Amino acid sequence: MRELHSHEVEEVSDAGFITDAGAALGTGIGAIVDAATKGNTATAAGTKLGAGIGQVVEASVSVIGGFLKNLGSLFGRK
Repeated sequence: MRELHSHEVEEVSDAGFITDAGAALGTGIGAIVDAATKGNTATAAGTKLGAGIGQVVEASVSVIGGFLKNLGSLFGRK
């Protein structure tokens, strides 16, 4: 077995900074909605939604990065 690089560990564990930033933004928006409506469920929902959006963005960045890397090797660049 080979040792994983730090970016590979982050991809596997979904511990990327974009996911964390999305979750933090969702938490903030949910807290504002909870304060305005005197509720207590929007914060948790906002956190999950923000994290989910962050995961989609991270996956897209990873796919595009892999595509560009493979495209470069197609033309003889390393």
